[in-house]
Amino acid sequence: MTCCSSMLERSPAPLTDTPDMSRRGRLELGFARAPDGRTYLDRQFASYPFHICRPFYPDFGPARGMATVYVQSCSGGLYSGERLAAEITLGRGARAQVTTQASTIVHKGTYGAAGQVCAIDAGPETLVEYLPDPVILFPAARLESRLRVALDATASAVLFDSMLAHDFRGKGDGFDRFANEIAIVAPDGEPLVIDRFRITGDDFRAGGIGRMGGYACLGNVIAVAPGVETATLIDAARAATMGLGEGSVGVSRLPSLPGFSARILARDAVAMKNAMLRLWEVSRTLIAGAPPRPRRK
Repeated sequence: MTCCSSMLERSPAPLTDTPDMSRRGRLELGFARAPDGRTYLDRQFASYPFHICRPFYPDFGPARGMATVYVQSCSGGLYSGERLAAEITLGRGARAQVTTQASTIVHKGTYGAAGQVCAIDAGPETLVEYLPDPVILFPAARLESRLRVALDATASAVLFDSMLAHDFRGKGDGFDRFANEIAIVAPDGEPLVIDRFRITGDDFRAGGIGRMGGYACLGNVIAVAPGVETATLIDAARAATMGLGEGSVGVSRLPSLPGFSARILARDAVAMKNAMLRLWEVSRTLIAGAPPRPRRK
């Protein structure tokens, strides 16, 4: 696996392996804050395979009025040549969590890679939590995934990104390749953080230093918290993930933003999810002033 974090690259590489005849799906969500403080959907559009339900409001206390939206799929996963795009916008003061109903299966890439792109635009004084479940790479799967987040200087964010491979036939088959990018930029497009990696199925199975090292699951959590002392946030994140027997977590300071980036390597999806949820809970508590209530799935 090769990876890098950069402040210099201004534009991500295109999704080069997605055919022109690919099937496309689009999701658009716009959040606004009402006078009473509740965040609501003021704009929504979903084409196949996307589906959304009404927002939920599970939190109390300081985060009361924060909207939670589950993005669902009418499909059986991501298929070869398919490209999905999501656009999420938060107006001034809005607070929203966008998550998925479950993990997304990526099927065999017979006709080229599947592609998914999510663009988030978080305005002043907003809090966005983008917490999708892991992508599950089936044998011979090809996936190119990109998350681009434009953050106002006063905006806070918690971002999840994770993957695991599943050989459902039990024949030692693995995915073909996976390319992933997370880019955080200023409102004018100036890049602040770019985290990018590519891994092949052969490298994944080989393990070793610089690859997966024998672990089965990879997770990333990024928290941006301009109103929180970064050292306090990092100390709390490290303390929350101590003692995970089935995984390894590294937490480091973001190079250009107040917050942290955490990389999680785990033996199984349960250990990875537990670590990611602990990091989310710590981040929410320090950003909003109270821990989140659990979300049902």
